[in-house]
Amino acid sequence: MKSTEYPGQPGKLTLSLAAALVFFFVIIAPSPGGRAATGIRFLNLAPDAGPFDIWIDGRLVQQGLKFKESTDYVGINPDRHRVISKTKDGPNPVVLNSPFPFRKDMEYTVAVTGNREDEDLQLIYVIDNCRPTESLAQVKFTNAVGNSPRADLSIKYGPTLYTNLAFRTGGGCQLIPPDNYLFRLTETESGDLITEKKVELKAGTRYNYFATRSQPGGNVELLALTKPNAPEEVPKIFGVERSVLQLLGAGLIASLLILVLGR
Repeated sequence: MKSTEYPGQPGKLTLSLAAALVFFFVIIAPSPGGRAATGIRFLNLAPDAGPFDIWIDGRLVQQGLKFKESTDYVGINPDRHRVISKTKDGPNPVVLNSPFPFRKDMEYTVAVTGNREDEDLQLIYVIDNCRPTESLAQVKFTNAVGNSPRADLSIKYGPTLYTNLAFRTGGGCQLIPPDNYLFRLTETESGDLITEKKVELKAGTRYNYFATRSQPGGNVELLALTKPNAPEEVPKIFGVERSVLQLLGAGLIASLLILVLGR
């Protein structure tokens, strides 16, 4: 039996297929505000080194980074990259040249640590990531005090968060209920107080604490870098999650292809 064909029907199917393809590519396109796969920020914790200029793979990303200053995150591709930090002042600049394998979907703080006078300047790489949460605060800690004894970080009248951390070492994420606290940094062996700091921890926020000293023999302080770390909202279009629209779009295109190719 001969099938009935209507004038212009194949053309309409082709137009429908083209429209479906345009719609599909619109819904799968990443949003402009999407985060880079890998992020790096820089922090100067070398008290006597002066400002630093910093390059990634030969690209200048920061000029004149002073002691205790930090940068925003720089987005890069996950891969092995070379970080170069160079002092700006003095007739004999110090150059720190360090390759590092940066991983996908990770954020890093690259800190300049040590003392120039002792010829002990080094870059350390701290992984910043913590699992997102809306109800708790998150704390990470790194001991960046040169020539310091091993140290513990605790909450007064509360738990010990990190123990026995030597210079240039740190620990993983600690989940803490949002509130006001008194952080205490003490020597691991003797229990003597090194420094303490009143802190306010907010829910859905990540706090990266670094212990540092402004000069040899000076007071130690706790320096905090903060960032919101609540779960990201699922992208929606017309009130529908993008992933659902992607499945519907793929099914529509498949159906139209069957109709067009079957003629």
